[in-house]
Amino acid sequence: MAEEGSCCKPNVVTYNTLIHGFCREGEIAEARKVLHEMITERVNLDVITFNILIDGLCKNGDVKAAQKVFKEMATYGVVPDLKTHCSLIDGLCKNGNVSAAQRVFEDMPAHGVVPDLYTYNILINGLCSHGDRNSALRMFEKMIAKGVAPDIITYSSLILGSFGVGDSHKAFQLYEELFGCGLQPNVYTYTTLIHGCCKEGAFLRALELLHEMIAQGVMPNVVTYNCLIHGLSSVGEWSHSIAIFRKMVSQGISPNVVTFNTYIDSLCKHGLTCEAEKLVGLMEEIGVKPNVITITSLLHGYVLEGRVDEATDLFNTMTQKGIVPNQHSYNTLINGYCKSGRIIEALQLVEKMMMQGLKPDDITIDIILCGLSNCENPDEVKLFISGMGDGRKLLEELNRCK
Repeated sequence: MAEEGSCCKPNVVTYNTLIHGFCREGEIAEARKVLHEMITERVNLDVITFNILIDGLCKNGDVKAAQKVFKEMATYGVVPDLKTHCSLIDGLCKNGNVSAAQRVFEDMPAHGVVPDLYTYNILINGLCSHGDRNSALRMFEKMIAKGVAPDIITYSSLILGSFGVGDSHKAFQLYEELFGCGLQPNVYTYTTLIHGCCKEGAFLRALELLHEMIAQGVMPNVVTYNCLIHGLSSVGEWSHSIAIFRKMVSQGISPNVVTFNTYIDSLCKHGLTCEAEKLVGLMEEIGVKPNVITITSLLHGYVLEGRVDEATDLFNTMTQKGIVPNQHSYNTLINGYCKSGRIIEALQLVEKMMMQGLKPDDITIDIILCGLSNCENPDEVKLFISGMGDGRKLLEELNRCK
């Protein structure tokens, strides 16, 4: 790094700054090159060097590499600190490896590190997010026993986890308890409660919570309103859903793509595709860009109404709009073809899907098998499949599922 003949050699701070910059930009390979240069130049690595790199690796999804770097710290005589452990625990939780995160947590005392509130919150949230609410509650009890006072983030995570396992009673018990700790629910807490109530069909309680949060000076955001709109629309409560939508707009909160997708999906499922089409037009007018969920919902509506040609046209325009069809998009149109007896077109679309790197899933296979059972020209279909590039693979899948 230093120019030849220069008396100024970069120190650990300079190198750490470089590593941080590369990690921030997602250029992990370059960051690791800088680390290698530090080792080659015999620059004393410090805990900050490793913290930056481990955090960068975790945020870029390479948790295995982060674990490896964590283990390598001892080689260079560097002891991981609180920041090191928190970064790795967070990365492991977000990657779905909560058991490994727990092991890192349990090893903290061996490194002379005491978990703080932030550490506990990371792990409690990770456990709740992956359905292990009971372990989260045990961790909650442990932190209190250690003299670490929970905050609103702790309680919000536990409320979310309780709803996630269908324990609304515990969720509201925690909600009542947090006031006794001198805490006040924030927008995330209220939104979690409202979402949980809507999932259970307790819309009256959800609306009460909305009014309560506003009365407490906690302003709902677009996510809060989307929870209510989705819940009410999914059960056909259009008048109440529209009232909530109007309330949202009156408060200066603009609907986002999720808001529109909620309405479009519900309208299509209730056979009101023409109304859904108007909403897609409105989205584009006000600058909200439709995404793959928007278009797939509309495809589903067309298929339900037997408008397969219109579904085909819409599907073909997806890429022109910069929207890449996903597995569900393909399955929806394949189903439309099969239901209308257009099995060859369905298979052509399967072939196209496979060429895009998407493997037929169980739903695709079920749709094709159903289409084949109603096919009037099975020999023609078998001939077509045998001529497909991946025809053998498809035949194997079909035979396996028969």
